[in-house]
Amino acid sequence: MDSNLNKFHEMGVKIEKYIRPATFPLAVQVIKSGAGQSSRFKRPSVDMNIQNFVCQNFKISRTYGWTIEVREDDINCLLARSIYGWDPITEETARWSNEFSVGLYAKDTVTSEKLAKHLYRFDEDIEGLVISPLVRTKVVPDVVLIYCLPAQAMRFIQSYLYVEGGVLEFSAAGRIGSCHEGIVKAMVTNQPQMVMLGNGDRIWGGAQDSEVMFSCPHNKLDSLMEGLEATHAAGLRYPIPAYMNYAPGFQKEFEQKADQRAGGTIVKKEQMEIDVE
Repeated sequence: MDSNLNKFHEMGVKIEKYIRPATFPLAVQVIKSGAGQSSRFKRPSVDMNIQNFVCQNFKISRTYGWTIEVREDDINCLLARSIYGWDPITEETARWSNEFSVGLYAKDTVTSEKLAKHLYRFDEDIEGLVISPLVRTKVVPDVVLIYCLPAQAMRFIQSYLYVEGGVLEFSAAGRIGSCHEGIVKAMVTNQPQMVMLGNGDRIWGGAQDSEVMFSCPHNKLDSLMEGLEATHAAGLRYPIPAYMNYAPGFQKEFEQKADQRAGGTIVKKEQMEIDVE
């Protein structure tokens, strides 16, 4: 195994130690156009004899532990193909996208068209993605994705801001979450993202109702790891340690109501003291 990958394996171990996500954090490497990289890993169209959605492969990798490569020939999700530039954005495809959304995500075409100005795209063509469990990743990630609970995402935000300061700003459309906000937007803006996973991620990508995603680009990982260790040491922990050092205040009332319900069948403390004497 490439010794350069050890750093990222250790990051995966730390995330699992401090945050305990239910599934593997994912390392995702973007294959640039013309990189000349041949397929070395499992591919949906080759090894599973299917075309599927990118989010399905995130689910496979984070639960099965497989390293998966996806390219244009592997994916039949029209939204993902558009986001990654595998289908050209034409007047016809833009019209189809808007018409698809009307009555579902938008009340009319004017409302539907407003989403376009918030979409991010890569500046250069890409050929595909390699998705690998971070704790044993076979590739250097361009971005790391962690499917997690909201409280776990809170810990990632606290950790990142411990080093970087300020606030994290992120947006949500309730759709095209993992592909667009998790990968493209995180890489283009070079900022971590808290992603509200959409219907595609949940229906086809197998994300649970309770799950969100935290996404961190490659060159922000060191800040995230530094903050994760420091805030954990300072007392910000997951699971959240609920405050338990208090005496419940209803005990006297509970005892009185128990006496009333018992109708005199409970031996009173006073009677017990008399009998002892």
